[in-house]
Amino acid sequence: MMIVAGEASADLHGAEVVAELNKRVPDLKIFGVGGQSMRAHRFEALVPAEEMSLAGLTEVLMGLPRMFKIMGQLTQAAQERRPDVVMLIDLPDFNIRLAKRLKKLGIPVVYYISPQIWAWRQGRVEQIRRFVDKMLVILPFEKEFYKKHNVEVEFVGHPLVEELSHAPSQELARTELGLNETAGPIVALLPGSRQKEVSRHLPVMLKAVGLLRKDKPELRALIPVASTISEDWVQTMVQDAGIPAEVVNGKAVEIVSACDAAVVCSGTSTLQTALLHKPMVVVYKVSWFTHFILKRLVKVAYIALVNLIAGKELVTELVQNAFTPVRLKDELGAILENPTKQAALKSGFEKLRSSLGDGAVASRVADALTEFIKRPDDQ
Repeated sequence: MMIVAGEASADLHGAEVVAELNKRVPDLKIFGVGGQSMRAHRFEALVPAEEMSLAGLTEVLMGLPRMFKIMGQLTQAAQERRPDVVMLIDLPDFNIRLAKRLKKLGIPVVYYISPQIWAWRQGRVEQIRRFVDKMLVILPFEKEFYKKHNVEVEFVGHPLVEELSHAPSQELARTELGLNETAGPIVALLPGSRQKEVSRHLPVMLKAVGLLRKDKPELRALIPVASTISEDWVQTMVQDAGIPAEVVNGKAVEIVSACDAAVVCSGTSTLQTALLHKPMVVVYKVSWFTHFILKRLVKVAYIALVNLIAGKELVTELVQNAFTPVRLKDELGAILENPTKQAALKSGFEKLRSSLGDGAVASRVADALTEFIKRPDDQ
């Protein structure tokens, strides 16, 4: 069997599936693209996932020859080793092209974690219908989307449900972070995992915290820094802003668990925050040119995953010009000062949680894959 997991998050999801497959088919040989987590489970990495990590247009263009070389390697390996099935995880621009090559070789393709084609570039669904044998999706509305386009699909649930089932309580998280003596409210600031995101979002977040502290001088702001971002760089930004905020290396789950409210850059972190039942404001800002293009390409009503799943604006979204220190201060203040609003948000988050499955996602994915795997007695 072949798996292609070319990003850090895909490596983590892939490792869980490989572990489940090892239980079901102990002699199964699994190879392809994977990172450290997958390699720890008897996975043969023909290409380390780290070689496929490209961010930013310039880096992507510079890396194109390397990506075509990797695609050639994987195509050749598939042709020579004839895996029973190939599982592709996310990474659509690479994986959909690879799926086309695998289809020509007559090798079944299962795609785990759908690209966001329901949001933009919907024409890609035709390629998926032609080249992918089965989609394994993690968002409930994706199942209906693919069924509408005559694509074989199964909703397996969202991995975050299981991952966060062991998250600490607010009291325990505060103990772990040394925040038990905090008298005022705690706000978590999650500005993003890319440098451009952080540089656009964090200064506005910090100014809003500064405004809030005029009314709530005991308010504390905590910033969990993603592994992709320099902690020293973030610390310098905080110092330059002159706003008291604590920078922490990682520990996003603990910090969100400990907080009273959060400001979250649009992305998976919004879903994580909702599953931890924390009231939030979702923010996002890009360059005017990117926004101009996206407005014409994006086909969804909301930017926050939480709102897309809920089918309504459950949490406030501040996008582009609406994302200002004053507006953010007002929205955060409305959450912190209104227990009724907090309770309504938490109730909405509980309904959202129930729509995302009951965990055991890797087990369901492994079950779907074993349907394609030939056993010795099938020969």
